[in-house]
Parts: sequence; C-alpha cells; structure tokens
Amino acid sequence: MNSPSADYIDFICSLYNSSYDDRIENTAPPTAGGEDRTPGEDWAPGMTANHKSLISFQRELVEHGIKLSTSKIKKILITGGLWTTETTRTIQEMFGLYTRSAEDGGEGMDPAAAIKRIADELEISTVSVSVSLPYMDVVYNLPEPSANAKRCRRWKERKAAAADVETGNVEDEEIADERSDEDTVWLWKKVIEHEGETFTTSGRGSRPGTQFTYTVSRSGGAGGRHYEGAEVEGYGNELWVTTNPNSSDTRKLKNSISRSTVELAYTKAVEMGGKIKGPKALGIPGAESYLYPMLIRFGVIKQGEA
Repeated sequence: MNSPSADYIDFICSLYNSSYDDRIENTAPPTAGGEDRTPGEDWAPGMTANHKSLISFQRELVEHGIKLSTSKIKKILITGGLWTTETTRTIQEMFGLYTRSAEDGGEGMDPAAAIKRIADELEISTVSVSVSLPYMDVVYNLPEPSANAKRCRRWKERKAAAADVETGNVEDEEIADERSDEDTVWLWKKVIEHEGETFTTSGRGSRPGTQFTYTVSRSGGAGGRHYEGAEVEGYGNELWVTTNPNSSDTRKLKNSISRSTVELAYTKAVEMGGKIKGPKALGIPGAESYLYPMLIRFGVIKQGEA
C-alpha cells in the first residue's frame, strides 16, 4: 500500500471520530446512576461493540467523495492510533522484534521478510499482516502539498471556522462559503468518471423514470460553456444528456447542462447534508431530474433520506 500523507491520515481519522480497542470495547461515558463506572469495565466478550464499524465508516467516506477499501481504512486508523485488537498488537510486536537490530535485542530482518515470516507463523496472508501494521513511511511536511493534503487542510480550516461561529467568536457573514478549486475539480472528475453510464430519473406517480446517459464536452470542441473555475485537462465545461439511449427511436432528446449548474446542485445537496427528498428540492428546473440520480451515484445525496 502506498503511504498517504500525514495530513490525509489526520483527515480520515478526524472523520472517523471514534476508536476501537478490544480491551475497552465499551468506551461510552457512565450513564445516569452509574457515575462510578470506568469506561470499559462492564464489557465482556460477545457484547455489542460501541465503536463505528469499518463498513459503516466506508459508506460515510463515500458521501465525502472518498472511496477506500476497508483494509486501507483500517490501516489508516491503526496509523492514527484509533484501532487496536489483540491480533494487530501481536503482529506489531512480532514485527518490531524481527526488524529491530541485534544491538537492540531484535533480529535485524528486512521488513518484507519479517512480514512473510509473521504470515507463515500465524498462518495468515501477508496482506493481513501488512494491514495490521501502521504506515512506516508517512510523509510529513511535503514541499508541494498534494491535492488531497490541500483539501484536508481546507476542510480543517472550515471546521475550525464553523466552531468559531457556534461559540460566537465570529459572525456567519465572515465565513466565505465558496467551494475550493479542489472541490470543484473533484466534482467534475466524478461527472467525467461516470460518463456513458445509464441513469434513470425518479419518475412521477405511476409513471416510470426515464433512462438517460450523458457525454462531457471536450476542450476546444463546439458548444463549450464559459467557466471561471479550475479546468480539468482535456475536457470542457458542459455535459449533454441523451434520453432513452437504449431505444431504437431516433428522436432522442438531448439537453445541455453547464458545469456551473452541476456545481449549483452539488452545493445545494451538501448544504442539506445530502438529505434531498426528490429532484425538485434541488430547485434547478430543466436539469434537476437528471442531476438528482447523478448525485446519488456520486455519493453526494443519500438515497431514501429526507
């Protein structure tokens, strides 16, 4: 696994906002009448865990536009000190012993060889061993921060600003609610990624939804729209929707939607926490019926929630 930056690990751990230690499964504070209880002391094997599962957290990350396997999520949380089990502790202790120098009481093994040995001794895969170890070469203080690092820092700045508003340190008007270039580029790349896929509108009453696909304009092509934000290389700033793409009817309807309109719908969905009851709630006549299912597939709108 390639090592992410320290900023990215910090970002993911901040979103997790939980922790898992199988020695202290129940980390909830004492309830009324149980003020003397030490968190975790009433836990016993087999009781329901009180932490956020990797699967549920994976779904939350998708809503933020982040797609990670549960294995990579686990490794990130282990690196951030938010996930520990008897197995991961055992593997980490063995790895430390095998890779430490002889002068420090270890065996001086190469990391890859140590991982292979641990896998053989515990009769598990080398992938399982690697996932249980923290990232060993996390990059700090990059001279040129990656797009992910910039996005994470901006997110933390916004979170701090929101906290200032709640405590009355600043007024709402002092916080600019403009999307960063990283956000808008991410959104347009999602549009490009799903180009050519078949979507279906919500339909009305007993009427079924309409199937459609879309294509994204290319740089220098005809029919491009003016756009003042950051560009995605090779692509323009307009998409063309084609309805009933699988029909033999040659009279297929085509609609044009600008990138700015897509961003408007995205902003609306984010402001409402992804809880959009239907296309009309986006408030974009002429485009909302298409943008609604697209934003669901992008993970921005939480389907079934209002």
